[in-house]
Amino acid sequence: MAIVGRILQAAVGSLSLPDKSIPFWGFGDVFLGKPQNPGPLIQATVGDQLIIWLMRNFITSIGEPLSIIFPGQENVMVRKIPWGPFIYEPVQPQYRSGKMISLTNYLDEKQDIIVEYSFTATKPGIYLYESGTNPEKQVQMGLYGVIVVRPQGFNIPGHPNYMTAYGAGTNSGYDVEKILVLSEIDSIMHNDVLPNVYYDMLKFKPDYWVINGRSYPDTIRGDNISSQPYGSQINCRVGQRVLLRIINAGFQNHTFYLGGFAGRIVAEDSFPLKTRSLDATYEKTGVTLGSGQRIDIILTPTTPGEYCLYDREYHHLVNKDQFPGGMMTRITVM
Repeated sequence: MAIVGRILQAAVGSLSLPDKSIPFWGFGDVFLGKPQNPGPLIQATVGDQLIIWLMRNFITSIGEPLSIIFPGQENVMVRKIPWGPFIYEPVQPQYRSGKMISLTNYLDEKQDIIVEYSFTATKPGIYLYESGTNPEKQVQMGLYGVIVVRPQGFNIPGHPNYMTAYGAGTNSGYDVEKILVLSEIDSIMHNDVLPNVYYDMLKFKPDYWVINGRSYPDTIRGDNISSQPYGSQINCRVGQRVLLRIINAGFQNHTFYLGGFAGRIVAEDSFPLKTRSLDATYEKTGVTLGSGQRIDIILTPTTPGEYCLYDREYHHLVNKDQFPGGMMTRITVM
């Protein structure tokens, strides 16, 4: 068992859209100092203990109270810790401004209060972490991220679980993995929301639809966007198994079309559909995900080319009513 630690704080940032920028609230790594959408990816192996520290829980840099919830995780322990000597050994040294610092050093410098969330990763899968305070507003403003829990031995050649999402015998072996987080943005809401001020969600009307925080054509950009570091362009070779791990972090349902491929659904909401006694995996050319739903799909392309993956709702393929845009990306098969 290993300890996987992450120090997060929420902050106000600027979200890049194809035709403009808007303010957003996002989780960011304390040492990097920038919020992002989705929040930092947290990866663990079954049996690991995850410890996530949220800096300044009472009044954060977004200007209002904040908490984190972890849907799908059990026995999450929560406690507040004042600044000062830390009871744990530093998880890993961190670097800032060219010098190495530990979590204890950082707390001594900042003199902040943090909240610690800890739990054991008990089963493989993909999970959201998100704001648990005024989530109807804060999640839509961008306060969410992804946790990936992998089976033991997934990175050990020759191990039965090597390069599998859920372990041996689950039909989840893959060569290429891509996480796609679906959501939508109401740019008027993002410009109007004020800290500690009620926002009427009945006014919520998205005008941008995003994958990993980006709207097409930014979804296929190869360069880095600091506020949205995870692109969604997919590259593979003929015959490779491509694992798409799709999560709907938004409020709306999304029917995601697989570019003409017939993909095999191997897990739903992090429950594998194949066990030793039952194979309930099935093929689909498109999948509909409700709010908060997660699906793992294996594609095996047989023909080179470029294929579009997109939301089948036409009005989800626009940027401020301009087509093409929105929830669309590309898979390039070589």
